[in-house]
Amino acid sequence: MSDVTSSGRPGFDPDVAAVLDARPSSPLLSADTLQAMRDANPPNREAVRGACITLGLTYEEHTISGPRGDLEISLIRPPGPLTGAAIYYTIHGGGMVMGDRFTTLTLFEELDWVAEHGLVLVTPEYRLAPEHPAPAGVEDCYAGLLWAASQAQRWGADTNRIIVAGASGGGGIAAGVVLMARDAGEVNVFAQLLICPMLDDRNKTVSSHQYHGNAGAMWPRENNQWAWEAVLGKEHTNREISAYSAPARAMDLSGLPSTFIDVGSAELFRDECVTFASKLWAAGVQAELHVWRGGYHGFDLVGATTPVGLMSRATRADWLRRTLN
Repeated sequence: MSDVTSSGRPGFDPDVAAVLDARPSSPLLSADTLQAMRDANPPNREAVRGACITLGLTYEEHTISGPRGDLEISLIRPPGPLTGAAIYYTIHGGGMVMGDRFTTLTLFEELDWVAEHGLVLVTPEYRLAPEHPAPAGVEDCYAGLLWAASQAQRWGADTNRIIVAGASGGGGIAAGVVLMARDAGEVNVFAQLLICPMLDDRNKTVSSHQYHGNAGAMWPRENNQWAWEAVLGKEHTNREISAYSAPARAMDLSGLPSTFIDVGSAELFRDECVTFASKLWAAGVQAELHVWRGGYHGFDLVGATTPVGLMSRATRADWLRRTLN
């Protein structure tokens, strides 16, 4: 599919479609394919370390106590003393069933932000489903956020300038962590950045039905259904589910921080992201929403150098500059 229009659904932008066509196809996510799909993307630790050296950044690894055992956390910051730096707490994607804390740094976009803004970047490893179903992932990431806030003074960072971010499954966890922070009152989150977040376990939107099989490209409806079942268990759509685990279930979004959301027009998360932004506005929350024409899920990652990929990344960077000023 290489046209931005197609029968019954928005098609893919031609430039990002060309990138997709050049990639080998992936199997649908299942219990039989999960481990192979995990193994296909091994940790990117050394590449991240090398990028930090190139940019003159300090890289550290820490082990903290989590809700069910030790958690590994990577810390990246500019060299030298900091004063009033913001903490950028970022949670990796992978549908809550794959990925690692280096996945979110694959394109080094966030490392550039550390260098430009003097940020302290913190990224946690969290337990994955189905081995560790909800609320394992969101609880781990909230524990990491509490640890980051407790270390802020030592780093020269400001606990009133914490930005929680995440992409895809990590975006859903990030939104859940921010809801937890609001309700617990232990950490003051300054802003949240949600990149094509995985928010709604019910798969009832128009876009969730439009993007299945090959039409779903990087993350079809079938993968989403399997991943949510891994996270929440069978029959989850008919049960009451905590908004911390599925943020679209939240009834009250008041009191949340300034929010950035972006998503492709040609992916299954489109409608749940638009709905979430609308609920934020209805609750009086300042939110900025971008729906990228012809973008499939992950278009800004696999099509990073395409015009729409570059524009989406530049727009996020611009939001961060405006937010930090």
